[in-house]
Amino acid sequence: MSTTPAPAYPHRWLILAALVTVLLMTPLDMSAVNVILPTLRQQFGASVGAVSWVSLAYLLVIVGLLLLVGRLGDLWGFRRLFLIGVALFTVSSALCGLSHTVPALFGEGALRLFGLPSLIAARVLQGVGACMMMALSSGIVTAVFPPGERGRAMGFLGMGIATGLVLGPTLGGLLTHWFGWPWIFYINVPIGLFGGLWVRRLLPPLAPHRPTPVDWPGALLIIATLATLMLGVTLVETAGWRSPLVLGLLAASLLVGGALVRHERRSPHPMLDFALFAHPVFAGANLAAMMNYLGQFTAIFITPFALRYGMDRDPRQIGLTMAALPVAVLVLAPISGALSDRFGTRALAALGETIVAAGLFVLALVIGRGQPVPIIAALALVGIGAGLFQSPNASAIMGSLPRTHLGIGGSVLAVVRNLGMAVGIATSSAALAIGSQWYRGAHPTAPAAQAILYAAQIGYAIGAAFALLGALTSAVREDHPSQSLS
Repeated sequence: MSTTPAPAYPHRWLILAALVTVLLMTPLDMSAVNVILPTLRQQFGASVGAVSWVSLAYLLVIVGLLLLVGRLGDLWGFRRLFLIGVALFTVSSALCGLSHTVPALFGEGALRLFGLPSLIAARVLQGVGACMMMALSSGIVTAVFPPGERGRAMGFLGMGIATGLVLGPTLGGLLTHWFGWPWIFYINVPIGLFGGLWVRRLLPPLAPHRPTPVDWPGALLIIATLATLMLGVTLVETAGWRSPLVLGLLAASLLVGGALVRHERRSPHPMLDFALFAHPVFAGANLAAMMNYLGQFTAIFITPFALRYGMDRDPRQIGLTMAALPVAVLVLAPISGALSDRFGTRALAALGETIVAAGLFVLALVIGRGQPVPIIAALALVGIGAGLFQSPNASAIMGSLPRTHLGIGGSVLAVVRNLGMAVGIATSSAALAIGSQWYRGAHPTAPAAQAILYAAQIGYAIGAAFALLGALTSAVREDHPSQSLS
């Protein structure tokens, strides 16, 4: 595949700054909300499972709509849909915060009946807005930056996402402590207004390509396939792999996915052109991206449990320890993006994944010793590898596409990223449950802390295997130096 050279946009770095400003809200919100889930459970008087839908609804909507939004961006233009996404995210953030006013309007008895559902409904709308921004941002960057600067621009985009992940837990805890949990959402309102106006002023129309009919049946099949898959994966933690509900959802995803493939191959204007996956760079780099996030999220999910229940660390200590990973990504992402512009993407991506695997292996060795410095160093090593990998790999994916498919290509990458996160969390949860159960059965008199640390070691080993598979995938695919795109 080839691409048409991007025209020169003199304000492209200011456009990137505006994009990063508004995109910062999505990872910040995602990570900050996890901090307040216990507070929400107490205020709304709901179960852990019910409160978990505050996060789950947001994630499911994003994954289900990403490909549709990306395709619509290709057909209708990036600028309009991106600005609609910013506006929707901003308004729904205010609605999320206002959901705490239910008891004042209807009395305390209505808090559980209306308060939590109203928050979840607002999170669904927020997920739609976040999806529109996430799906189109990579396509916008690819469209406005010339090939020789694309990797560096992708690096700064990744740095913005990492910044949100770093700030989210700390900012969420402080805002909740000082002002109350609604301010986690209210803070998005001024950011969204300022960033949206900035994007509106700077971003050119980026005229859509030749209009073609939207493949609505294909879009519905994509949503159904991803929704059943994601719902099945996320329910593993509470229902177990053998649950009829989980198995039924996963089977449904396979059946609907088969119908999707048959439909898209026959459609004259497919929503998802499977011919894209015939390109070795696009297919290989997306597979490597999934393995990367699978590996990363074993560390992100397992480590807080190991620190809390294996070492009796408090939430403040856990937050400070976990910050090592995204801080390392924040530092390395723009550097690796700039390097990929000069030296190509394959070697950096393979090296990054190898370092992620090494970091996870070191975590498995040091997690049971109870010493914070080696754990922080190992998490930083995982972050260094992820930072080296992500920008070159994203640049390779987007650089392999024709300009008519930038929106759908960015959406595929976002879907792969979120699927990797979800499957990584489900796999880690299963490793903790099964590993702990086996250890307690084999050592009935051992402390519970030892069981959780043993299970954490198993989870880290599985994550390292995922990362090594991603490194191998990156090493054997074609190289795709950004400056060679034409």
